This record gives sequence, structure tokens and C-alpha cells, in this order.
Amino acid sequence: MPVYDDLPDLTHWRTVQEFSIEQAALLCSGIDPYERNLIEVRTENHPRWKLAWGLSDGMLSAIRRGVLTPVECIAIRRYEEWNSPDEYYQVKPTERGHELSKDKTIITRDSLFAWVRAEKVDIARKPLPKTLNLPSRSQNGWRSHSAEVVIDVNPEEEKQSVLMLSQYNHHSEGLEFVQDAIKELWSTYDEDNPQTAPTKNEVIDYLTGRGAGKNMADAVNLVLRPSHLQGIGRRSKKSK
Repeated sequence: MPVYDDLPDLTHWRTVQEFSIEQAALLCSGIDPYERNLIEVRTENHPRWKLAWGLSDGMLSAIRRGVLTPVECIAIRRYEEWNSPDEYYQVKPTERGHELSKDKTIITRDSLFAWVRAEKVDIARKPLPKTLNLPSRSQNGWRSHSAEVVIDVNPEEEKQSVLMLSQYNHHSEGLEFVQDAIKELWSTYDEDNPQTAPTKNEVIDYLTGRGAGKNMADAVNLVLRPSHLQGIGRRSKKSK
């Protein structure tokens, strides 16, 4: 875990509950986003610019994998013409083929800290504080102590309602097939358009191709398919 003595005071960020990917990566690198952005730290050859860029790319990868859920997932379309401004538009996190914007895609403090813990992400920290033992007053119901104030981006206690995809404490082959089918077949399902749901045969063929038995594939399909979609799925394209 990288430890630095020169991290700035970042206490003014403690009340902020939502960050852009760029802000989160800079904060986790011990760089104040109010003072620099990702382009600037790389141009200036900041000592921690590679850490910041690596964290920002890691967050985008985590969003694609479904382990870091954004509040808003914004893509960017760049134009070669010098006078054409970049275009920003919203996409689903699982949609490939889009360049995600690091300064427009938004994540929450809770989901960021949960990702840091779950993935054991190395972030910039200050050395442990040196504690001075001073007299205490237990009779008044409080204890007094003095310690060097450490300002870093160390995650606070994770709240109960974390805005992330479900994390299972129990693992089995069936749960792995369920997660696999969600990612590969149901991630593009649009509730407003039932025809975007995968058909039963598509689910079963995919899972059996991944090594699931016929009964397992049938069970996974039944669990994932809403009751009103039991007989609905993607329409086959008619040849003209």
C-alpha cells in the first residue's frame, strides 16, 4: 500500500458524497481535484500521476465488470474537426463500444469505498499517526487523547445500503451460471421492450455451452426470467 508524507489536506472533500471518476481517482492518489485534473498531473509529471491514471482506468474497468455501479454512466464521442465540440450521452454500464467519460461518469462515496475494500485497491495514504498519551477523565464519561491528525482518503465505515451489485458470501456453480447469464444475456434487456429478452433456447444453449447440465440450465432460465416473459423472447429475423 503506497504511503506518502506529502499528502495535502483534503478535509474539504469529506462532505462530498458523489464524485466523477476523475475526482475519485485523484483523491485516491492524494491529489486535490480542485487544484489539478488528470491531464494536468500527467503533463506536470506529478509524482503520483501514474497512480491517478491507473486508478481511473481501473474504475472504468470495474464499471464494465459490474463491481462498481455508477450513478450516471456517460460516454463521450470525440470529433476530429477542431471546431466540433465533444458530444456526451448516457449509456448502460455494460454497453461496449463506447468511450466512457472520466469527468462526467458519477459514482458514490459508498460504492467507491466498497470497491476499494472488495478489490483490495492500493490508494495513497499517510503514515500511521503518532499518538500521545495524555491524562483522561473517565468519571465524566469521556476520554481525552491527542494524536496527529491524518488526512487521507482512507475509506470510512461502509454503510449498510451500498449502491453496488449484489455480492454473495456463498458461492456455488449455480450462482456462477446465474451471474454469467445475467452479464452475457440479460444485461441488454429493456423492460419497456419485452422482445429484447433472450429466449429460453438462447439461455439454455449458452449455459450448456459453458458446461452447465440441462437441468441446471433450465433452472437458471426459470430463476432469471420474469413470469410475464415466460413465452416471450427475441424475435428471429425473417429472411426476405
